[in-house]
Amino acid sequence: MPNATCIKSRLPRQRMLFLRGLVVNRMDRQVNLCFAHESLRLRIGRGQMRKAPLTIAFLASTRKWGGVKTWSLDMGLALQQRGHKVIILAPAGPFVDRAIRMGLQAERVHFGPDGNPLAIRRFLRFFRAEKVDCVVVNLSKEMRTAGVAARLLGIPLVHRIGAPGDLKDRMKTRITQRLLSPRLLTCSDYVRRSLLEKIPLFQKYEFAAIHPGTRPVEQPPRSVGSPRRIIVTSQLRPEKAHAQLLEALSDLRRRGHRFRCVIAGSGPCEGALKEQGEALGVADLIEWVGFVQNVTEFLQRADTFVLPSLREPLGIALEEAMAHGLVPVARRAGGVPEIWPPGLDHFLFPPEENAGGFARVLQTILQASDNQILQWKRTAWQHAATSFHIDKQCDEFLAWLTGEPVGG
Repeated sequence: MPNATCIKSRLPRQRMLFLRGLVVNRMDRQVNLCFAHESLRLRIGRGQMRKAPLTIAFLASTRKWGGVKTWSLDMGLALQQRGHKVIILAPAGPFVDRAIRMGLQAERVHFGPDGNPLAIRRFLRFFRAEKVDCVVVNLSKEMRTAGVAARLLGIPLVHRIGAPGDLKDRMKTRITQRLLSPRLLTCSDYVRRSLLEKIPLFQKYEFAAIHPGTRPVEQPPRSVGSPRRIIVTSQLRPEKAHAQLLEALSDLRRRGHRFRCVIAGSGPCEGALKEQGEALGVADLIEWVGFVQNVTEFLQRADTFVLPSLREPLGIALEEAMAHGLVPVARRAGGVPEIWPPGLDHFLFPPEENAGGFARVLQTILQASDNQILQWKRTAWQHAATSFHIDKQCDEFLAWLTGEPVGG
């Protein structure tokens, strides 16, 4: 199992302007090729397939867990299983710890202020020493340190954007895009369309949408719980709208339905939601399990997965639930309809229905026979296995990255 090492630098505490962090300016772009490391003989994504295994670095500068981190680990493991070298670079915390447990190389790093020359130099040395072929970043903070280093070395840079709200159309965003020219990637057509409208400059650059992938359990569902079990795995934040789900659960209890609900996740709304559960008389039906790095154990015991969010960029947690054969319930909003299983559209309700929509759809499921629920669960599992299996999505990512179909 790889050991995590700590890449440190003593960074000044004052904030530095991004432009001061650049060692070269736009007039000196040819210098980039002089810094390119010898192992990168063919540029990725320029119509030439690099036959040798790639070394790809995935970076994340925040400690908060989100869908992008799940994607990085799942995609990283799939790439490693294909013989490529994957390196995770992030601050110390659950992300790095889980990467190590999965058998990935993980390095604990400190990013520091935007454009800091010492941080850029540190990444220059690391990328050169590891012979990195591609750098994948998520946030602008990573772009303005590690992204600068990649640009100086001539290493292809991918900016994988998780949600429309991750970027604003401001001068810093536009300067970063023009100077570093990363290829743009996101998780759904919904996010891509939203960002192209929000930041017109992006229309001049390559911008792809590739759904995340997940690995379905080997066997389709074979049983249904008694009482029926519902699970939610979203962070406990206002935009996730757990409060509306709790209202729906209270309504269902008043109608005499039997069920249990597991709520996994943590966040600023946790205390208020628990108090609401008490006030609505459903506290005894809910198990609050907090943040868990691996929800597989809980998904395996559930029948129905609820995505309560007002709007999701896509919903990688939804993919994971369907991959475990759970009946999905969500709003028809954001990127969710892009991955919804055919034949289960009646569990995708209009956003304006709020608590009433949850109650109506969940009642349909709770009233159904075991055989009917089992059929719905198998439909969801089959859809996950054929539409967004991690192996399929990994091939699509590699094909986009290299410019040629995998195996071509």
